[in-house]
Amino acid sequence: MEHNFNPLYQKAIALLHDLTTKEGLLASTIEADNYKRIWARDSIICGLAGLWIDDPILIEGLKNSLLSLAKAQNAQGMIPSNVLPHTDDVSFGSLVGRIDANTWFIVGSCLYYEHTKDETAWEILKPCIQKCRLFLKAIEMNAKGWLYTPLSGNWADEYPIHGYTLYDNVLRLWGEQLWGTLTNEKQNGFELLIEKTKTNFWPSTKTEEKLRYQPLAFEKALQKKPKHFGAFILPGIYDLRFDAAGNALALLFFNMEESQKMALSEFVATLPNHLVPAFWPMTTPESDDWYLLEDNYSFSFKNYPGDFHNGGIWPVWMGLFSLGLAQHGCHEAAKKIVDSFINILSQNPRWDFHEYLNANTLEPGGKTKMGYTASGIVFMKLAMELAV
Repeated sequence: MEHNFNPLYQKAIALLHDLTTKEGLLASTIEADNYKRIWARDSIICGLAGLWIDDPILIEGLKNSLLSLAKAQNAQGMIPSNVLPHTDDVSFGSLVGRIDANTWFIVGSCLYYEHTKDETAWEILKPCIQKCRLFLKAIEMNAKGWLYTPLSGNWADEYPIHGYTLYDNVLRLWGEQLWGTLTNEKQNGFELLIEKTKTNFWPSTKTEEKLRYQPLAFEKALQKKPKHFGAFILPGIYDLRFDAAGNALALLFFNMEESQKMALSEFVATLPNHLVPAFWPMTTPESDDWYLLEDNYSFSFKNYPGDFHNGGIWPVWMGLFSLGLAQHGCHEAAKKIVDSFINILSQNPRWDFHEYLNANTLEPGGKTKMGYTASGIVFMKLAMELAV
């Protein structure tokens, strides 16, 4: 695998360097206006890939991305979804605002400062983080610690995921933990909130009753014997579908029990070709929530079963998930994922850092030359290095 992976890794780094501008990291090098923007999520994930390999070009790109986003923060403390450099064109989301622009901004800013100790940038970013934290506190809705994400309110903006989501809430916890470490700011009940999040999104008989969000729904979820963290929680519903991004972040953030590590490794073994889909199982016209998906798009419908968010295989989340597995010692499961991905690419010469692979055909889909995807390759490389 190493022989085949290194050329791909070098191409990924070259692409990420090509995406680096004075204003920050672009989403893609393709000639399309929408991808010549600084996207909060994309640019920060690309920047974190750079931080974790100590790449000075990408670290500078991360700093400039954060400063561009901070400059466009609104009066309520929201960080924009994306900005077009040298213009007043700022977007906070299309059909609805993006919660994860804010959480990624906090994580990215804190990790950048932790790594560089750049006081000049921190003096600009620190008050922006404080405003952003106040905005996020407001959208807890009930002041009990969890963010409530609207439909289309994060990266999976055309997929039926909403409510108290694993992805948004673990990302928020990560940012809050980093902030507390850097500022020595004490947060009452923070450790309890971490435990509440970990135990509700992966229900267990060991969970204390006082931690259970909604006892009856919790009991119903227990009966399904989950093998991974669930995707989201609504009043009366624990939705236990698999969310790759959310589970990846959970692996990186939580201390995992041995039984959970084993269950996740077993789950990976059940996936077709050991490739990790964005969400699983696929949503079909027979699914109860198909109606939330079928008309939810901006330009054209892409979420056919196995495509795009609906079971599509996104290297960025697969890479981050592999890294999370490897950090917990699940090296065999991580290696199976990466080896399978490399094998699939070797059979598809037209692949060019596409957004995702179709789960049914394994054909590339979405835009090409994506920094998001290149970052996933970096995360896979880091996962494999941990296995050595």
